[in-house]
Amino acid sequence: MAKDAIETVKDAEEKAKTLLQDAILTSKNSKQEAETLAEQEYKKILANAKNEAEEIKRLAVQEGESIAKPIIERGIESAKALNDLKDEKLDSAVNIIIERIVNANGNS
Repeated sequence: MAKDAIETVKDAEEKAKTLLQDAILTSKNSKQEAETLAEQEYKKILANAKNEAEEIKRLAVQEGESIAKPIIERGIESAKALNDLKDEKLDSAVNIIIERIVNANGNS
């Protein structure tokens, strides 16, 4: 009877040892799977954030261009208007300025 009890204890110890090894192995596998899933999720979140940032940047550039376009067009039109002044108008303006300077100084 004592021999049977010792055998039963030994069997129980072996089963416990096997269960412990299986639990350790399962724990390691679970940890690796969790790390892999976490890395995949991290990459997914990072990719989504980059895509969102690019979209925000694209919209900001588009909005900036739409605001700047009319300002640039008005500037171009003003530059053309100044550039298109006829020589006679410029000569007329120069003559008026000279007359005022000469008359103001009293030199005729």
